[in-house]
Amino acid sequence: MPADPATAASERASPPSLDRAARALRGSWPALDERRLGGWLLGFSEGFTRRANSVWMLGAVEDLQSSVGAVEEAYRVRGLRSRFLTTDSSDVDEVAALRAFGYVTSLSGGILTRSLGPTDGGGQPLPAAHPSAFVSVSGPQLPSDWLDAWLAWNGRRLPSDRRLAPRILSQGTPSFLSVSVDGSLAATARLSVADGLGVVDCLVTDRASRGRGYARLLLERAQHEALALGASSCLTMVVDGNDASLRLFGRLGYRRLGAFRYLEGPERTSCC
Repeated sequence: MPADPATAASERASPPSLDRAARALRGSWPALDERRLGGWLLGFSEGFTRRANSVWMLGAVEDLQSSVGAVEEAYRVRGLRSRFLTTDSSDVDEVAALRAFGYVTSLSGGILTRSLGPTDGGGQPLPAAHPSAFVSVSGPQLPSDWLDAWLAWNGRRLPSDRRLAPRILSQGTPSFLSVSVDGSLAATARLSVADGLGVVDCLVTDRASRGRGYARLLLERAQHEALALGASSCLTMVVDGNDASLRLFGRLGYRRLGAFRYLEGPERTSCC
């Protein structure tokens, strides 16, 4: 039975809850290996990206101190630092306990959201300021030139980066967006739809092409694609201090839903 138009419009206008946003963010960037520990989900991906190598505190654990110890052991045997991804909706007592155990914030930022509607229907031609720019969308197979550009622009040159990136980026049914200028890639973005929300990440512009509006072109196209795939809102994560990204998303109507913080544990050394 079709949804009532008024109800559907109301759902589109309402921002998602922070818990729902966190589920979508986790679903859009899943770890290669996961382990449950009570209500916690431990992610392992050989250290490739923070989000795929963190603990998501999805529910309660029986004994907090022993659970933290089990987490640290699970990451230690894999050669990784233990790390928790927390949001403003995380259990405050658990977060306080982590800090008491020596965990500190290694990276923080905001989760931004924007409701989608008829104005995101796309179909508009590229502005005259971009006569040679071409926006393309492909997926779910990861284009090799897109991967080459994204790795290079992010300074990821290790052989393991090239091996692990396709396994994470290609999970689910993602869309890979790019702007090409005179046949060369100038900007990239990735869109995933999880839990009815569009998650935009990997939004990067080649240094030589910045300031020309290519990121905005990709973001607007990603919103159009997300709407077509049934998403009610779009989400993104922006780290603190990235003023250029904050301005871009702000101009397109994104608002801060809440904060995220990566809490990393201290080095634990043996007595001998």
